[in-house]
Order: sequence, then C-alpha cells, then structure tokens
Amino acid sequence: MVVGVGIDICENDRISEMLGKYKERFLNRVFTPEEVSYCLKKKDPIPHLAARFAVKEAFIKALGMRRDLTISYRDVGLKGSEGKKDIHVTGKLAEMLETKTVSSVHFSISHARDYSNACVILERG
Repeated sequence: MVVGVGIDICENDRISEMLGKYKERFLNRVFTPEEVSYCLKKKDPIPHLAARFAVKEAFIKALGMRRDLTISYRDVGLKGSEGKKDIHVTGKLAEMLETKTVSSVHFSISHARDYSNACVILERG
C-alpha cells in the first residue's frame, strides 16, 4: 500500500549559486559526506548535487511533513555510486518512517543541463 508520494524539481543554477555563495558550509549542511565525495568527483558536480537535493525534498513531501518542523537535510541521503543507489535515512526522518510503518522506499532521479528532478514513493506492506 502506498503511504506517500513526493516529487521535486530543482533548478541546477540554484544549487550552483548556493555552492558559489556558501561553499563548504552549504555542502556540509545539506549533503552527507558520501554524497559530497561522489558529486565532487564528477566533471560537473552541479546536476548531481541538484538531483540529490531534489530527492531530499521529494522524500520530505512523501512523508507529508509540515514545513515548521526542524529537520536536517543530511538525515536523508543517497548511498552507492554508479548504478544502484539506496536512500539512507536517520534522525527525525527515520522516526517518522517508523511511525508510518514504511517498509519500502522507491525513488527515481534524473538530471539534465538546467533541471534535476526526483520522485519518491513510500510503501507499507
């Protein structure tokens, strides 16, 4: 049974601007160390960072979270490199998954020159 669905699209230029303005502070606040390491090895890391940001937003939307709750974007991140990736969830977001008795998290990401997007589906049973 589907518990939640979240979709997000991110302008790659937005991530580029944030990275240019805040540099390491932005990376360390939003992304896990594994995500940063993976993305910065790419010829153009921006679409890869933007896709991961979109996953975080889509995941939060799928949980149906209120915007006034304090969460850390680092509590949800992609693990794995080329090919199969998995979502890793910790902290308050992991507690919410347990509360909703989510048994599976499905996701898809895509990126192009200008935009990156993600879809997340939470399933129970």
